[in-house]
Amino acid sequence: MIAMPAAAWINFARPTYNWRLFTVPQPELLGRAIYMAAGKVLGGSSAINTMNYMRGHPMDFDGWGHAGATGWSYSAALPYFKRCESYRSAEYSEFRGYDGPVGTTKARAWGPLQEAFLAAGAETEAGLTDDTNGYRQEGFFTFDQTIADGVRQSTARAYLRPALARPNLRIAVRTQAHGVAIENRRATGVVLAHAGQARTVRARREVIICAGAIRSPQLLMLSGIGPAEHLRGHGITVVLDAPGVGTDLQDHVEIQLTWRCPRPVSHSRYLRPDRAALAGARWLLKGDGIGATTGFEVGAMLRSARNVPVPDTEVYLYPALLDGDRPHLTMHGFGIGMNLNRCKSRGTVRLAMADPTGAPLIDPRYLSEPDDRTFLIDAIEWAREFVDRRPFDGLRGAEIGPGTRDPAEVDRWLRRELIGNWHPAGTCRMGTDARAVTGPDGRVHGIESLRVIDASIMPQVTNANLNAPIMMMAERIADMVCGRALLAPEPVAIYRP
Repeated sequence: MIAMPAAAWINFARPTYNWRLFTVPQPELLGRAIYMAAGKVLGGSSAINTMNYMRGHPMDFDGWGHAGATGWSYSAALPYFKRCESYRSAEYSEFRGYDGPVGTTKARAWGPLQEAFLAAGAETEAGLTDDTNGYRQEGFFTFDQTIADGVRQSTARAYLRPALARPNLRIAVRTQAHGVAIENRRATGVVLAHAGQARTVRARREVIICAGAIRSPQLLMLSGIGPAEHLRGHGITVVLDAPGVGTDLQDHVEIQLTWRCPRPVSHSRYLRPDRAALAGARWLLKGDGIGATTGFEVGAMLRSARNVPVPDTEVYLYPALLDGDRPHLTMHGFGIGMNLNRCKSRGTVRLAMADPTGAPLIDPRYLSEPDDRTFLIDAIEWAREFVDRRPFDGLRGAEIGPGTRDPAEVDRWLRRELIGNWHPAGTCRMGTDARAVTGPDGRVHGIESLRVIDASIMPQVTNANLNAPIMMMAERIADMVCGRALLAPEPVAIYRP
């Protein structure tokens, strides 16, 4: 279920591999608690995600440097993106890597709906881009995917599996970290529980936390590193008053408009039991066919206005209607997912209890900044105008959601249907100001021999999915951990509108 790309839908909700987190009730979303998937398996969320390989816009990383994470820029990041990747393309590009551990391939459009999406995109001002991870992010495209030979390329498959025979590597599964052991403001080990037994693993040199933007701040706070009053309120001894731990939570948000399809051409046609069985058999035997992809093959990165310097809108085509977390079995239709990648709203991660086995309080404060709501209302109108274009003729049936033009009803529908995009970041951010938690090398300010390396240290969430930039960050900081010279920056020209 992990290796097969088409099974991604199952793992979005399967508790075997998924922490199945929820936010606290969101006041601007009618009091709803919003679901947030997070990988509970080797490879983390790279083992359950949709496998879209997106680096973000070059100016994202330049912005990190301006925010206090000195040394981070796109030219510094590019050689590490390339070192991660083995791009399965016949055409060479100075932006891509070809001998790294993570195999990536360019998807292809599967069927009339995806072909119509690209054809309609070609008619827009943004047009098409041949590589959204290269010279030009902006435009309509087929996704790059972390799929090689029909198999998901999780970090467990790409990095851990080849290293299993190393004498200095031990992987402990069914084991949960409870916190960091700290003596005299120096990390000396990790407190963990395995098979119900608590123990402490000692560290000779460093402790590195890679638990993600939700769990990493939780582990720091459980270890006594965080806002002092909050920690005392849970009976935790304060090791370091670090008010920035768990603050500045950022996420992308999405609203999906849906239409019926008058012809049976959506991906629901592949879900008939006999066809699903054949697709599974073909994937097992040949590693190709519809089982070797996800349904997320085409998308777009757009600017919401001409005076916006970089794309802030990510668009997905859903080639089937969803029934809960999975494609609908019988009803044909499609969706246009409108994603805001530059939310102004910021939230927090806080402890619900001092028990490390409990989930933390996740409060993204979705739509707490009115500009985010205004953006999404405009995005709804853009999606309607886009689907009204000629290439969707014969495929576009009645609008299901919102299904109304009344502003009050549209607003209520937005608040009822909006979801997070499971791209949390920023809760242990890099920087030099008083609320920054880590430095540009991932080291936790005020604590020796302790680093955090994951999306939590991003000063600003990247303008795309997070898997690719997290791997890049890990590659680059790994050189710092090992005392190796950093790869030389690679200045390149990029598209500017």
